[in-house]
Amino acid sequence: MSLNSWFLARARVSAKRHRRASLDDKMTFFQQFGSLLASGTPLLRAIRMAAEQNQSDVLRDNLEEVAERVASGAPLHSSLDATSDMFPKHWVAMIATGEATGKLDEVLVDLNRQIREAADTRSKFIGAMIYPCVLVFVSILVVLAMLWFVVPTFGGMFKEMGAELPSITMFVLDISDYVAAYGLYVLGIVGVGVFMLRKWLKTEAGSRRAISIMVAIPIVGDLVIQSSMYRFASNLALLLRSGVPMLETMQTVADVFAGQPPYRDAIEYARNRMAAGRSLADGLEESGLFTGMMVNAVRVGEESAQLGRVMEEIAPYYNEKTQAFMARVTKLAEPLIIMIMGAVISVVMLAIYIPMFEMAGNVK
Repeated sequence: MSLNSWFLARARVSAKRHRRASLDDKMTFFQQFGSLLASGTPLLRAIRMAAEQNQSDVLRDNLEEVAERVASGAPLHSSLDATSDMFPKHWVAMIATGEATGKLDEVLVDLNRQIREAADTRSKFIGAMIYPCVLVFVSILVVLAMLWFVVPTFGGMFKEMGAELPSITMFVLDISDYVAAYGLYVLGIVGVGVFMLRKWLKTEAGSRRAISIMVAIPIVGDLVIQSSMYRFASNLALLLRSGVPMLETMQTVADVFAGQPPYRDAIEYARNRMAAGRSLADGLEESGLFTGMMVNAVRVGEESAQLGRVMEEIAPYYNEKTQAFMARVTKLAEPLIIMIMGAVISVVMLAIYIPMFEMAGNVK
């Protein structure tokens, strides 16, 4: 076999498979599925072809089950809904509307666009947080290394010389002794604490308490509220454009906020007020969790019978505002972390050098 043939035999025509089903995997499926339907491919064959091309083993297995249910006569939306929360409720509601109206391929285009926007926002947020997190991690490692290895060496030297140490040096030496004696235990406790905190935050009570606290904290609260406004507007616009009835749309949007119980309750409250004959804007305003701009936009949309169109126009505003806010917070966080890191290291270095300078000054 020639060298060219060896390389050609290993051409990466198929991507590497993995177990978990990421948002990108789902986006890829709906993009391929919608393209196949638009090209005239039968529904069942389109599902199986898009499933075979997917990189996620878990998603592919779930889609095979969906294909079997569809082959036995079940609607697509109910087949997707039966896949153990693999697909969010508002996606299923949109697909159900697309099946009912005969515009499934158009609905899939809208759905894929929303998934792409969500993935883009998420990737930008993660990208913005990488550098600050790396700075914090490196800072903690540097300080721990100094307290664990460097400071004890100088502490032993000062003890042998019988030098009279200043308060700042005694303070740092005490912390160093504590870190050396109990550092591993503290790291273990912190690890267990983080694990338990994550489990608690996944519960109803934990997520409710966390969101309630976060919305009241400066900067963090602004970010949570602006991103929530974007999610509300984008999902409401998407569902209304797809033809989902208003009350069902509100319930589906409430399900989107299942991980944010205060907002879910506020949307369900507004829905119940609508069912009783009140306006959606009044219900949102009474909750106190929606911005004045959002409430006014919803009121204008209701009065003009163009709520979906108004939400389409306001969603990009909140998306851009959220991303700009994240960029601004990141730029502010970087120098703040560097300043704190420098201050801590400066204290440790002063604690070491002050007694050395004093001893050097006493030498004649």
